[in-house]
Amino acid sequence: MPLMSNRPNFQFSNDRSASQPATEMLKFERADWTSFRTIEGLQQKAGVAQNKLRRLVLKELADNALDTGARVRIGQLPGGGYFVEDSGGGIEGEPEEIARLFSIARPMVSTKLLRLRTRGALGNGLRVVAGAVLASEGFLIVTTRNRRIELHPERDCATTVVAVTPVDFPVGTRVEIGLGSAIPDDADALRWAVVATEMAEGQSYQGKSSPWWYDAAQFHELLSASGAAPVRDLVARLDGCTGGRAGEIVAEAGLVRMVCSALSREQAARLLEVARNNARQVKPGRLGPLGPALFPDQAYGMSSGVAPFGAARPQAEIPFVVEAWTAESQDMRLLVCVNRTPVTGNIRAARDKREISFFGCGLAYTVAEAPKDSNFFIVLNVMTPYMPIMSDGKEPDLSPFLDEIKNAVAKAVRRARRPDAKGKGTSQKDIVLDNLDGVIAAVSGEEGYRFNERQLFYALRPIVMNETGKELKIGNFKDIITDYENENGEISLMYREPRGSITHPHRNETFTLGTLMVEEYERPAWNFNKLVYIEKEGAQEALKQNRWCERHDCAVMSSKGFSTQAARDLIDKLVEHDEPVEVFCVHDADASGTMIYQTLQQETKARGARRIKIINLGLEPWEAVAMGLEVETVEKTERLKPVADYIREREDGDYWENWLQTNRIELNAMTTPQLIGWLDEKLATFGSGKLIPPQRVLEQHLADRIESKVRAAITDRVLREAKIGDQVAAAIAALLGEVQCPANNPN
Repeated sequence: MPLMSNRPNFQFSNDRSASQPATEMLKFERADWTSFRTIEGLQQKAGVAQNKLRRLVLKELADNALDTGARVRIGQLPGGGYFVEDSGGGIEGEPEEIARLFSIARPMVSTKLLRLRTRGALGNGLRVVAGAVLASEGFLIVTTRNRRIELHPERDCATTVVAVTPVDFPVGTRVEIGLGSAIPDDADALRWAVVATEMAEGQSYQGKSSPWWYDAAQFHELLSASGAAPVRDLVARLDGCTGGRAGEIVAEAGLVRMVCSALSREQAARLLEVARNNARQVKPGRLGPLGPALFPDQAYGMSSGVAPFGAARPQAEIPFVVEAWTAESQDMRLLVCVNRTPVTGNIRAARDKREISFFGCGLAYTVAEAPKDSNFFIVLNVMTPYMPIMSDGKEPDLSPFLDEIKNAVAKAVRRARRPDAKGKGTSQKDIVLDNLDGVIAAVSGEEGYRFNERQLFYALRPIVMNETGKELKIGNFKDIITDYENENGEISLMYREPRGSITHPHRNETFTLGTLMVEEYERPAWNFNKLVYIEKEGAQEALKQNRWCERHDCAVMSSKGFSTQAARDLIDKLVEHDEPVEVFCVHDADASGTMIYQTLQQETKARGARRIKIINLGLEPWEAVAMGLEVETVEKTERLKPVADYIREREDGDYWENWLQTNRIELNAMTTPQLIGWLDEKLATFGSGKLIPPQRVLEQHLADRIESKVRAAITDRVLREAKIGDQVAAAIAALLGEVQCPANNPN
């Protein structure tokens, strides 16, 4: 329907049978845009109550201006009304074209289908503005490019140009708006717009929309809405697909010279997959977190993630950043923003004893805990290129982001309470965990590079020193990171430095254990069927000299003390292999030694229980005492040393757990012959014997050996008969004869 259509707003249908009353069959049809003409309809379309329409209209104008990237000013007009002014490039086009932008009946022509981190969501903001002016009999004036254009929204859907006056206004756009008495006065009318302008500070994502941000159905919608535009032009607007690459992508998808709206769902899905193959996923950190400096007097927390969306495959993979700022307050208050602008949906924070919960916009969950006597003012901002919407009024569905909302709010609330009332100060662990996400984003960069544990340590150390006045030690830091990963899973992109090694039997191979080595590790075929993890690194050399590994078809893995992340990763990899393997653990007879075995076997949140039983060979304290090995006395600590659950009661009625608090016996208390003999006995008792490959493997191995020997013999005979040595010598002589060396330079 043309924008200036003269069709009536209502149509009547009199198609009824004689037996039915006329009033039952009378049907009314009306266009969607007519809902914007009344206060009641505006409330439905805008998603806010009548008393908040003023602040919504001003927020929509501010959002549009801020999305240009320009600086924005807002305020009240001396004679009544408001203004929103930006320093951008102004609005192109004739006054009549500008009037169409503010028409309530214009189609939802919008860039919102092209997913980016912008403030709007539906593209109906200016329809709300025009509708509010019409419904309340207000006024609307747009000043841009040296023209002051007075506009008047009409009931027949159009917006007319009342007057155009030349003015000296070469830069930017200024919108002046007045709303009539039908929309109640609002003392906080500028509040949402002011918040949006305050949150416009800091870095912002400058990249293009990513093909990873669409599922197949929504990408098809984007193509359909692009009309007769060439497919190549749309692809060129996507991250990683610009320039000549766009043509290559379209050609690979088999869509050369096609227009967007002509593509089928299947063709759109194929195009999306090809585009993704050419684009890396955008890391959440590139979206531009606002950071703690935005509200320097408030405590800050941040978390980030990637959320899947869409029913059709491939699904969209949406990066997002959640930030929270908190300050103690007399009552619970909550301000929620999406992409730096307040949401209009109803959402509130409430307390129940220690629990702080959010209700509204898809949430009805506890997000943090705090002391009973504390209330907070919480500002929450979610930065994302796509936010699911639950109504015409742009009410966001925050439920997909719940876990990271909890993380960010909990961090901010915890920091808002420090230092605590007891004067204990701030723990280094809290500071490390509060700043961990931000430091990970910094050390990995926008490109998501790999990083190591010490890079995190050096980045966090000055932060801890600044907040506590105490230096963060590497041992404490490693303990904090280990506990964090046990609870939350392994830190993505972080690799560990080599610590420990693995020796293969029959191959004279020893590899250091590090994250990158484990990722590239390939188990040699039918080389071993047992693996011994031993606490002592030095024991490997003696076992290699004794050819112990070969005698037992057993690989040996060692590290210092507790098993490293890389060691546990490698065990997982070996267990998942098609070939069988038995895993054994050898450790000192002390408290920490028993925990080495338990930790290696025990289920953790980071990786789940291993699918294989790890066999504990000892050394156990009762075994070591019976062997007459030297007992060392260790200092008893205030806190009990943790001991594995399997430690049993002593024969004298006491507990080995108590003995281990002050005593230990090391593997090193055995001589090397003792250690080797002890390990021989253990594997004779618990091991499965020599490795015997299946018949098919033996047959293939024999066939490969025969082929290799026959190939070598034939190759040697052919080369000998061809007098390959003579041919090479002749060719070299010919080449040297062609080289003319200067007399003064015989080289």
